[in-house]
Amino acid sequence: MPALAFLPTIDSQNPWVAQVRLAATPFVISAPQQGVRWVTHVCGELAKTAEPLVLIFDGESSVHSPAVGFSRKSLRRPAIGYVLIDPVLPTVGGEYGDWPDAPVTVIITQPDTDRARETNLQARLRGWKITNDSVQSVLNTF
Repeated sequence: MPALAFLPTIDSQNPWVAQVRLAATPFVISAPQQGVRWVTHVCGELAKTAEPLVLIFDGESSVHSPAVGFSRKSLRRPAIGYVLIDPVLPTVGGEYGDWPDAPVTVIITQPDTDRARETNLQARLRGWKITNDSVQSVLNTF
């Protein structure tokens, strides 16, 4: 059974940690201290576990999913899944051309916005799973 890893938003704890109830205790990464780079902090914290992880991103932090995935892969502990909640979608290609290296699920909590419609379209074009189901129900499937 994989561990769920809640990655922080750009400047605070992932808000979904307090909103969902899970059977197992998730791996929660705190927000970086001021002046510490987000990717460096998160990857350093994730390196402390060898468990198979489903990485959970919220909002803007989703743009860093390829870098975090690459870090896990370089440790020979690749992510086994990505959950992007109301994401700002990452750029695919470039130095992270082989990302995603595991299935990606996009959760859109407010489907009637322009941003949500664009996210839905872009995720569909990438072949990712898209859902409007509750975050709770999606995370309970892992």
